Amino acid sequence: MSDTTEHNQSAETDGANHYYSEQYLELQKEPVLYEWQIDHAPRAAWSSSLLMGAVPGVIGLGFFFFDDSHVAGQLTLFFLIFGVISVFYSRYLTDPNQLYHYRMTAKGIYYTQQDKIPEMAYTIARGIGGLLIVGSIIAVGLVGPLALAGAGAGAFLAFKITNMKPRIRHYGCIFKGSGEMSVFGKLCGIEIMEIPYSGGEYALVFSQPEEYQRVLGDITRALPSYKVIEAATRKEFGY
Repeated sequence: MSDTTEHNQSAETDGANHYYSEQYLELQKEPVLYEWQIDHAPRAAWSSSLLMGAVPGVIGLGFFFFDDSHVAGQLTLFFLIFGVISVFYSRYLTDPNQLYHYRMTAKGIYYTQQDKIPEMAYTIARGIGGLLIVGSIIAVGLVGPLALAGAGAGAFLAFKITNMKPRIRHYGCIFKGSGEMSVFGKLCGIEIMEIPYSGGEYALVFSQPEEYQRVLGDITRALPSYKVIEAATRKEFGY
């Protein structure tokens, strides 16, 4: 297909940020029947992020209620701000939405999965990385050779931050064998699992509501030996 070369070049020039499964590379050679994209929010993403921010928030409130010193007031403000930052850091950097791009073929389905991290987050992270580099240089100048170890570690971390890029995973599932297919209509989700798990045939498929029946019908017809299991809740489906 037309974008095979594009993906292969990307793997060569930015291989550290791309993972390619063997099934993806094989299915990439097949004619595409149709394709779609979807933005999927992880289950309990906000609740887990709020829980992450609640820990420093509770610590800050503890200083506020049980210590009336001036330092306690500063610590309260620090922990409350840190709690708010933790919420957004957790939600948008450690548990972000997932962007999926699916391509259906007669032989199987292949897709890419990428964290939906706002470009602003990378901009801020790179800015922090730049400040770390400057701080490392200043530390060596002020403290002397003894600061080299810490400055070196800071510079290394800064280098990692300033080169942050989204990781893109490329998966494929060839239609063959037998197994189980878990479906959850309210989420328009389909999980395909080969049993026994020998050839790595697995796929997690999400679609738009208007496309769900078409996608589900094509997959079930292509996998007649798979047992279809209807999930009653999103927790049972797992995503």
